[in-house]
Amino acid sequence: MIPVILYYHFRYMIKFARHPEKYSLEYRFKVAQKEIRMALKALKVEYKFKNMEMLNGLKENALVISNHLSDADPLILIAQSERPLTFVAKEEVFKFPFVGKVAKALEVHSLSRHNLMAQARQINNVVESLKDPNKPSCIIYIEGHRNRHPENPCLDFHPGTLKIAKAAGVPILSVATFGTHRVLATNSYLNPVLTQFTCLKLYSKEEVSKIDTTEFAVELKKEIDREVDELRKVDLEYLNNLKISKKKRELESLCDARVKS
Repeated sequence: MIPVILYYHFRYMIKFARHPEKYSLEYRFKVAQKEIRMALKALKVEYKFKNMEMLNGLKENALVISNHLSDADPLILIAQSERPLTFVAKEEVFKFPFVGKVAKALEVHSLSRHNLMAQARQINNVVESLKDPNKPSCIIYIEGHRNRHPENPCLDFHPGTLKIAKAAGVPILSVATFGTHRVLATNSYLNPVLTQFTCLKLYSKEEVSKIDTTEFAVELKKEIDREVDELRKVDLEYLNNLKISKKKRELESLCDARVKS
């Protein structure tokens, strides 16, 4: 598996990253998707999706809003998407080995955390991309950064994120995620790793145009938190059915294997 992943990376991703304009978005997406799927298979990631047809059935670009638990979050959604999909990531992602090249091939949007002027320009780039029917839909993680304690509710949602959809005139698709925090965790006992995604609701661009972003952010958080609670129940049942010791099961039920002492 690893040699094939390396072949795809050096055969395609590097040239896609250097000259994305030479290759169609659909072609770059399909090749990147193959590499991502192989990597997730090598990591023994298992998927459980609900209502994925809401994402795959989109007829126009949308802003996908989700909670955030892991760097693997957008990659798993991309692996299962039937249409080109990208995301907004911190600038450091482009410096990561392998992931950086894939990000460039997928036209991932960078976001500076410390330069407000750069942020405004980068956000405008996301808006303009969403307006373009030849560009992909975009995932954005409205909490701002990963929730490192997924046994707790989602972090506060940033209302300003929703202004992107209003400015671009696109729908919003809400998505709940759970289990992805274990994908890259060195101390997790799970094999395979169960990850869960639920597409919750598609808000039309007409609805989005009328929202009060502050109030809507609160409602979205409640909506996603409710579904995450349901996904936790499935996760707990999965843990209880595993043939591992009671102590290991208890540690996994704390959810975030990366911060275990």
